[in-house]
Amino acid sequence: MIAIPWPFRFPKYGCGVRRHGPRGYSDYQRYKPWLRDEFDFRCIYCLTRERWERNPKSAFGVEHLNPKSIAPQSSADYSNLVYACNTCNSHRQATPLPLDVREESIGRHLFLDGDGQYVAKTAVGEVLIDLLTLNCPTLVAYRRRTLFAWSRAMGRYPGASGTDFDLFRYPDDLPDLSECLPPEGNDRPEGMALSAYARRSRGDLPDFY
Repeated sequence: MIAIPWPFRFPKYGCGVRRHGPRGYSDYQRYKPWLRDEFDFRCIYCLTRERWERNPKSAFGVEHLNPKSIAPQSSADYSNLVYACNTCNSHRQATPLPLDVREESIGRHLFLDGDGQYVAKTAVGEVLIDLLTLNCPTLVAYRRRTLFAWSRAMGRYPGASGTDFDLFRYPDDLPDLSECLPPEGNDRPEGMALSAYARRSRGDLPDFY
């Protein structure tokens, strides 16, 4: 049996600490390679992964914690940017979030049950489910299929295929951040060695996450 972690566990992105600190891009889209790595190639809100989409490049984008319409001065501030799927982004639009994900993990407020439904632990979680329509029938069915593939890959059902395993690997096209040169430098250069690309190059990136 291959041990594949539970795929819907919210990482602890909070506490104000990030892996990377690029500065100076006037076009916030230029931060996308950094954000892909920062947020482990998945949506910060619903945890959908790039591996689960037919066209990841068009399915994910740069999300502003403080919307551009409210805080235009922060539109290209890396600390104000996260990585999100376009579905969550479009549902949220410019609505203020009920928490600051720079200070606390969404996992304090939400968890996914074994049937593909997000369950609120707190009132903040209830707002997130409603705001992002996390439990619409299409998304719940989508997560059920993903969880069934995870169960097969874990050996709980017979007939696991290579496709099942591939869903829980890192993307093939990991960004080489050493080739990215932010105009005003990088406040956290030590994060380069912790990037998925660097870890794969050293041979210490796990097969599944």
